[in-house]
Amino acid sequence: MRFLIVDDDESIILFLRTFLSAYAECLTAGDGLEAMAAFEAALEEEKPFTAVFMDILMPGMDGNEVVQALRRMEDAANPRQRFKLIMISVLTDTKNVSESFFHGRADAYLPKPLRREVLLSELAKLGLIDAPVLPH
Repeated sequence: MRFLIVDDDESIILFLRTFLSAYAECLTAGDGLEAMAAFEAALEEEKPFTAVFMDILMPGMDGNEVVQALRRMEDAANPRQRFKLIMISVLTDTKNVSESFFHGRADAYLPKPLRREVLLSELAKLGLIDAPVLPH
């Protein structure tokens, strides 16, 4: 499995990479342009991402705009399986959540600050990992 983590906050990238690298190869991008370049390269190498973790609030292109571009690239490449989209944001208002699910076809929406238990639980629901056994 391959995961793409897109966030302009290095601490979020570090948090996600720390927990997710046990389950998949993790590539990271600090903005939308980096994310699109990494995504395009993965498609060209025929090693598409299994899941994309996308922040909404980023400088330049916001996460919803980036997702639209990634979905267009994915549609053009027509891979056997579509990537799972996990949106990450401090924004929990109806407009942003709705845009992520309906326009970006998000599979999950994780509010910041991120919590390990919530992250692993959502990944298990999406079938990306086995159900987590969390220490007490």
